[in-house]
Amino acid sequence: MYKVFINDKVVFLTSNSNLELLANQMVYIRYDDFEELHFLIALLEDTDLKGVVVYGSDMDVLWADFRAHFREIDAAGGVVRNEKGELLLIHRNGKWDLPKGKLEPEEDALEGALREVQEECGLNDLIAGGMLMDTYHTYSMEGLRYLKKTSWYTMKSSQTELIPQREEGIDKVLWENPARVDIASLSTYESIRDVLSNALGAH
Repeated sequence: MYKVFINDKVVFLTSNSNLELLANQMVYIRYDDFEELHFLIALLEDTDLKGVVVYGSDMDVLWADFRAHFREIDAAGGVVRNEKGELLLIHRNGKWDLPKGKLEPEEDALEGALREVQEECGLNDLIAGGMLMDTYHTYSMEGLRYLKKTSWYTMKSSQTELIPQREEGIDKVLWENPARVDIASLSTYESIRDVLSNALGAH
């Protein structure tokens, strides 16, 4: 199964006909043809529809057809904790976020994640942990649709001085006690909410 965020609304692409995902005003669609996905994406971009479950018997075909509607971008980011167990958060363009960014040519995901955290937060003592999860979200720019896959890794740092990369719209970088992070009410993106829920639930 794949979970993709379109304007903070969720699309589940699945080959499992189980209807347990149906909730929160979601619509269930049995996948038939390529143009159906085009209509579905536009619907999520332009209406108040909360989300969609798309069922197809062949997951590889469904995922390939969905991806064909977008230009694809690979990115990576880090979920960083310090020696106290505090979580690194950044405030970017008016929302709380985690450090992440596009991969450079020939750069693997872990290298890119470490580089982005270092650049965006000024951390120079990062220790890489394991792979946490992948997220997918879409956006539009200059009339084109993009599908961004972000690979997330756990990391550790003992550095106290944090330097926000202001040219990237970051005005705050801080260590926060995870117990004080209310994921449900945090002003952030749904994909970041997913990462935080995964990370905090796993520790």
